[in-house]
Amino acid sequence: MRASALIRGVTDLLLAVVFAAVLVTGIGLYLAPSGRIAESISWTFLGLDKDTLTLVHTYLGFVMAGLVAVHLAIGVKSMWVMLKSAFRSSKLKAVSAVVVPIILLAAGYQVFAGYSGSEETSTVEYTSDVTGDVYITGTMMKYYTVQQLADEFNVEVTDLIGKLKENGIDASPDETLAEIEYKYGLDGEEFKAILEEAIAELRGGD
Repeated sequence: MRASALIRGVTDLLLAVVFAAVLVTGIGLYLAPSGRIAESISWTFLGLDKDTLTLVHTYLGFVMAGLVAVHLAIGVKSMWVMLKSAFRSSKLKAVSAVVVPIILLAAGYQVFAGYSGSEETSTVEYTSDVTGDVYITGTMMKYYTVQQLADEFNVEVTDLIGKLKENGIDASPDETLAEIEYKYGLDGEEFKAILEEAIAELRGGD
């Protein structure tokens, strides 16, 4: 496909701009906390909440895919000529030019798959025999403060804070559970189990 220098230049420029935008939004999503926590603490990145950032990143990805297709379509002949020329001059360089990107893509996929796997395994439920009838719902974990949680289960908030401190968690009555979870980088189910066990112990001591 023949294309003028202007079309090639505009395509390359747009591809570079969109790539930079995808990179920035990707970094934002990598740094973002889980959806529940992000919503609870009103997390933003460059003024965008997580849902908006995900939407922008997705649409930019589609735009980038289209630009890559156009870039390949208008440059495939030149690319093929350069590859044939490189293969004639040095087979090792030509093979490396093909193999190295494939290896990098495979390595990138492995890293992504490992990261996604760790996200999935973090949802393992933690149970304890001492929690009894104490059950903290997802809504409580998302919206409740320490004070509200203590009131819900009829325990003293100072005692609950003391139990949390025994687990290395410093909290105040007005802090939300989501804020504490984010601040200490806790797994949601593990933190929930800690709270349930602490409340069960406090209620058992009544």
